[in-house]
This record gives sequence, C-alpha cells and structure tokens, in this order.
Amino acid sequence: MSHSASHIIETLSADQEIWFISDLHLGDGTPSDVFFGKDKHLIALLNRVERDDAILVINGDAMDFHQAWTFTRIMRAHQELLHSMSRLSREGRLYYLIGNHDHDISLYREILNFRVCEELHIGDNILVQHGYQYDPYIGDNLSSSHTATKIHHLVERYFNTWVRIPLAEFYTRGNRLLFWMAHKVAITMMITAGLLDKFGLPEAKERLFEHLAFWARANSGDPMCMFRGVWARLQSDRWKHIVCGHSHLPGIVPIDGRSYLNSGSWTFSNAQYLRWDGSSFECRDWVTGATFNDELYQANLDGSLDELNFFTWWHENYLGWFRFREGEERRGKIRAWEAHIRGHQRQHGLTPLKDNRQKSNTKIAKQSHTE
Repeated sequence: MSHSASHIIETLSADQEIWFISDLHLGDGTPSDVFFGKDKHLIALLNRVERDDAILVINGDAMDFHQAWTFTRIMRAHQELLHSMSRLSREGRLYYLIGNHDHDISLYREILNFRVCEELHIGDNILVQHGYQYDPYIGDNLSSSHTATKIHHLVERYFNTWVRIPLAEFYTRGNRLLFWMAHKVAITMMITAGLLDKFGLPEAKERLFEHLAFWARANSGDPMCMFRGVWARLQSDRWKHIVCGHSHLPGIVPIDGRSYLNSGSWTFSNAQYLRWDGSSFECRDWVTGATFNDELYQANLDGSLDELNFFTWWHENYLGWFRFREGEERRGKIRAWEAHIRGHQRQHGLTPLKDNRQKSNTKIAKQSHTE
C-alpha cells in the first residue's frame, strides 16, 4: 500500500478471482432507501465470494450518508449485511474504495475494519476507481457536491417522489416539473444575456448552459458524463482496463483494444457485479442472471451524444403540457423499480440466481499481465 496525505493506493495480484460491486447506497431502511432491502441477496453474494476463496472489491458508495444522515441509522437498517461485510474484511478478502456518498474514510477503518483506499491497482493492467474522478462536476473535489446531494435526498424523502434521471425511467410529476423549469430558466438567460454581459456576469449564463448540457447528456445515455473522461484516460495511460462505478450503468465496453468496465449498482431492482477470473471479465446481475456487454453504451460509442445539448433534447422530447416523448412512450409499461417500491418483503423473498457459477459468454479477450 502507498499513500500520501490525501491519496491511498492499494495493490492486488491479478492471478486470482476478484468480484466487484459498487453503488449499493445503503440508507436508513425507509422508503427513500434505494437499496430496497436486498440484504439477503447481497449476503448470498458475499458468501459466494468467501466459498470461492476470492476477493471482493466494493467500488464506492456502499453507504449513503446523504440519505441516512448518520452511520447509526444505516447500521440499524442493515446490521446483518454490514456484519457479513466486516467478517469478510477481517479475513483479508474485502477492499473498499471511497465514493462521493461515503467520504469519511476513518469511519470504515475504525468500526467495520474495512481496508479503504481511493485507488486500486490490480497487476499492471487494471485500474479501479469509483469514477467520480471523471465526473466533470465533481472531479477530485468531493466536497463540492455534498450540499446539493443532501437537498436532493430531502426532497425525495419528504415529497415521496423520485427526482432522478433518466426521465423516461423516473417519469414523475416532480421530475417533469424540474425539466420544464430548467428550460424556462435557460430561455430567460438567453433573453437577458445582454444584461448579464453588461453587469459583468457572462459566466453565470455559461455555467448554466454547461450544466444543462451535462443534464441532457446524462439523461440520454452517459450518466454523470463519465464516458469521455474514461475514454481519454484509456487512450493516454498505461492501463488496459479501467473499472468504475458511480454512473450506475453496467457494462463491458471495448475501446481500441482496451476496455472500460462498470459494475452498475444495487439501487432499486438492480444487483449487478463484475467478476475477474484471473484472465477476463464478466458482468451480470446477481438476481436475474442478465449479462451486460456494451449495449447500454451505444449512444456513447456511435457519437450520437457528441452534439447533444439541452435545447436539442428539449425540441426532440417536449410535447407540451408537461409531457415528454421519452416518458410518454414508457406509459403503461412496468418499470423495474415500480414493482418493488414499497414491497421490501417481496425483495426479501426473491431467490438469488442459482447458476452463478456458470461462466458467461460476456467476456473480453484475455490480456497478459505482469506482477
């Protein structure tokens, strides 16, 4: 392990089985806890890692202090799960990378015995980071997003709604109103652009338009707008594989003989993981068994997002009277999270996939590695 005053790097050998999960967002067990009570499913995965004599990497945001407020509330809601994680850590089988929702490193070391770092190097070819480093609005400044995130969770908690993207998946009144208001603010900024320039505030307009462009791109297939940053790192650095979380978008994406891998999330009805068997990766959902290649990344790969801005997205989607094309097309279709939004008992009753030992066809070509 190497570390400076602000950056801790751990290393692992690549010739072993390693599992990756991220973005559990364990909260306080109330309806706004987006982990949705899948404790037994995750405990089953932890047991599988232990049986296989493997390593588990939790790639950030396992706990959501912005939602739960205190560690005590998380412990009360997920005590058995956290106990299982702590046991695995004491056996030397769990590494924890810090995320943007769980930034208090000392808490994990002292209470849960987690081996915490900001970056993990596996062999010579694999770099693991949570992914906020590639988020243009967070980057290396974790403190910049805390206030806004806390307000977001308070709104969801007290108004009993979801304010999230993509809009098509979370087609709530609050979300629709938020997009509508953003458009009106943008129009006002355009009309008053001359006044803003006159009073020496042109940066305010530019920041708003940049944020709205970020919002449109994130809504349309590049959550947290990470993809371009990871792509640039793969082109310019020595790493053959970069593993992230943060965006909640699972997949294995080949890029010019290298690969970007994302472990997805365990929020709502998701339960995704990555698995490295010593030579190649697979990406699956623990409960459903679904496999993920690069199908969720096509809009990034084909360049269709490159020219997208908020006004382009608005003209393509807004139908009037707070209706949006991408949301209206989903009307009448059951969303994955809707069946479980208040049904924690149903989630507890689900049985984890039984054939998880079966190797997926979703693998990238074997890569050489040097320890």
